Amino acid sequence: QLPGLYNPGAIGLNSDLNVHLGFRQQWIGFENAPSTFSVNASMPLRTGKFLSGLGLIMTNESIGLFSTQLFQAQYAYKRNLWGGELSAGLQGGILQQGFNSGGIYIPDSEYHNPNDEAIPSGDIEGIIPDFSLGVWYNRSEFYAGLSASHLLGSNIKLRREESTEEDNEVLFKVARSYYLTGGYNINLSNPLYVLQPSILAKTDLVAWTADISCLLKYNKEYWGGLSWRPGEAMVAMVGVMFDFGLTVGYAYDVPISEMIYFTSGSHELFIAYRKKIDTSLISKKQKSIRIL
Repeated sequence: QLPGLYNPGAIGLNSDLNVHLGFRQQWIGFENAPSTFSVNASMPLRTGKFLSGLGLIMTNESIGLFSTQLFQAQYAYKRNLWGGELSAGLQGGILQQGFNSGGIYIPDSEYHNPNDEAIPSGDIEGIIPDFSLGVWYNRSEFYAGLSASHLLGSNIKLRREESTEEDNEVLFKVARSYYLTGGYNINLSNPLYVLQPSILAKTDLVAWTADISCLLKYNKEYWGGLSWRPGEAMVAMVGVMFDFGLTVGYAYDVPISEMIYFTSGSHELFIAYRKKIDTSLISKKQKSIRIL
């Protein structure tokens, strides 16, 4: 998983312009199954002695009858520390939540009232400001990060676009989420191979999930690996990095819970592109012309 999607401190980690596109389709065979599309662009920026990172992020997620869009900017301030780089990042923008009321299934029986006032009439949506914070530390052999998203923990008011009546509002709680991640690069006896174990844990202080992964990279071009999500899935991952800056990766989730009886799994695809850029805002000093 691209760290810049959940930790604004993890942007501008190299000297390149980085653009990532990702798509995940969960629980194949389920109607209204979760799906996510994301775009993240980031770059480092040097102003004199100060190094920072700039980024933009957009995500579009659908879960059941709910949809969420995120449009935000990212900034990270960086300092050299203990032989590595420490970065503190801030992310801010808007979060839009929507609910497709037309997709509600109401059984035809005397116990169900299709005119129940608690059931929204028509599609409803709402927009709120949204912020995230993150810190990230990396050296050549390891990295670690801690971040929090949806810091405001706001209630978002969902209503029809043309409606102004509070009676037609539905309150939806946007819960804070916390992420802890870390990874290590293990150089093997054959210098062409590098083993990369890592962990990513997420919680909203009610439930938690974690990805415990291990990748094997060959010649800085190819990789494959496995990930374990306790109680949920095993994941197989493969990828290739091309000389001209393009990276393509794919992951397939196999459920290890009772979900295995209802779905064949989940698919995830990502495409990334890196391009060398001039990161300095300070133009080179030039000698002035002396007029005689």
